[in-house]
Amino acid sequence: MTFNIRNGRGLDGRNLWWLRRSATADVITAAAADVVCLQEVYRFQLRYLSKRLGAYDHVGVGRTDGARRGEACPVLYRRDRFEPERAETRWLSDTPGVPGSRSWGNRRPRIVTMAWLRDGVTGERVGVLNGHLDEASAPARLRSARAIVRWLDEQDDRPWVVLGDLNTTAEDPAVRTLLDGGYRDTLADVPVRGPGAGTEHAWSGRDDGKRIDFVLVPALWRVKDAHIVRERPRGRLPSDHWPVVAVAADR
Repeated sequence: MTFNIRNGRGLDGRNLWWLRRSATADVITAAAADVVCLQEVYRFQLRYLSKRLGAYDHVGVGRTDGARRGEACPVLYRRDRFEPERAETRWLSDTPGVPGSRSWGNRRPRIVTMAWLRDGVTGERVGVLNGHLDEASAPARLRSARAIVRWLDEQDDRPWVVLGDLNTTAEDPAVRTLLDGGYRDTLADVPVRGPGAGTEHAWSGRDDGKRIDFVLVPALWRVKDAHIVRERPRGRLPSDHWPVVAVAADR
C-alpha cells in the first residue's frame, strides 16, 4: 500500500491534520496491508499513526537532517510478519548519503527509504523502496529514476518492490525508466488520467485526476488484485491523494 498523507500544516480546514488524522489511520487499518509506504510524513504525524497502528513498526528518517526534521517516507511493516534486516534513507542527489542534499533541479530534498525485510513466516527476503519524486522538474525525476534502478540492480539477494508518489504519470520517461528496469505497474490496466483513474484530487475528492501514485513489482511477479482506495471514513478525506493497494499472488 502506498499513501501520500500530506503534511497538513496549513489553515485550510480540509487538510488540517487533527481533523483528518483518524480517517487516515482508519483507511490504513482497513487495508490490512503487510507493508505500508507513506509520503510527506512529519514526526508529529508519525507519532500519532504509530499509536493508532499498533500492529506496525516502521523505518525512515526526515529528509532535512536525516533524523527527525522534515518530511519522511517511512516504510511500515507488520511486526508479526516481517523482521527488518537493514534500513537506509538515500537522498536523490549527487550525494545520496548527505542529509538534506539536492541536485538535478530538485527544489527541495527528495528521498527514498529502503527496507531490507525478512518474512518471518516463509523465510523469504524482500526489499521495499518507498520514494517521493520531484513535482516540478522532469529532469530531476528522470535522474532520480535512473538512480533508483541502479541502486536496486546492486541488490542481488532479494526481489524489490517500488512504491511511492512519483509525481507524474506512467507516460513520463521517469516511470518508463523504472518499468524498463524490470518492474511492472500493478495498475497498468488503469488509464493515466480520467474517470476512475486519478490518485491525486487536490482535496476535491474527485477520481478523474492523474494517476501519479504507484506500486511497482518485479516483472515476473503475479498480482492477485490492485486497486485505488476511495474511502472517506465519517465523510473525511484522509488526504489529497487516494491510496493504492496491491496484493501479490503466491509465487
